[in-house]
Amino acid sequence: MQDYINYINGTWGKASRSTVPLNDAGFLLGDGLFETIRFDNRKLFRPDKHLERLQAGLNIIHIRLERSRSDAEILKLLTTIIQKNELQSGLLRLMVTRGNVNGPPWQYSGSPSIYITIRPLSLEPNLPVNVIFYPESKYPIIRFKPAIKSLNYIGNMMAKKDASEANAFEPVFYNSEGFITECAIRNIFFIKGNTLITPDTELGVLPGVMRDTIISIAKEINLSVEETNIPIESLSDMHEAFISSTGIGLLPCAWSEWHSNYKLTTKLKKCIDQKINISL
Repeated sequence: MQDYINYINGTWGKASRSTVPLNDAGFLLGDGLFETIRFDNRKLFRPDKHLERLQAGLNIIHIRLERSRSDAEILKLLTTIIQKNELQSGLLRLMVTRGNVNGPPWQYSGSPSIYITIRPLSLEPNLPVNVIFYPESKYPIIRFKPAIKSLNYIGNMMAKKDASEANAFEPVFYNSEGFITECAIRNIFFIKGNTLITPDTELGVLPGVMRDTIISIAKEINLSVEETNIPIESLSDMHEAFISSTGIGLLPCAWSEWHSNYKLTTKLKKCIDQKINISL
């Protein structure tokens, strides 16, 4: 396994030798946010949108980065980690924590901490991928309003494990009202007729960067877009479906006793792949 060079709050080092402070609030308490940022041919995909979401989230949880850690400085760190490694394409995980704990957990010393790791893109699985639907009440899901990309993903990871054991690629959640929300680590879309349908962010769904890209492209190719409540009972009426994230782009999906020809999904996927290449 490749020993990549990571950024550990001011220092660079290989993953096998990297250490983090044991009193860091992010690791002690999950007190921080993260962004997963894609790069292809050593160029970042929509870093401005990721940093915009990160800064909005940091404002919500009252973490203040110093001027020396502005968007420009963080962007420089992101490009530097790519330069220090040999990967042509991959994913960066940018984490910002509240900093070191000094005494009781609510007491902090120093300034927020920044960590960046790097890894290759996963191989695209056989398509379509299988999804499985789980009630959120089955897991300790934390749905923040307004939505933030918290470091706490324990319920999501439990559902991922259960889905994997059930031979599904990704779990999809529905809430106590029976409305579809999102996947464990991805967004979900449906197509009915000429309309792209996806859960409303008012449900606490994270406004993903790839989600935003897909909605924009759908409008460009004259698809209607509805961000709305989707009852789980309505899924059999959908004509197409797919999941999305920064890491995977767009993957058509299916579930038990439901099938599709993915005509418009295939068109959207081609547009997304082209968008990634054009942005390079």
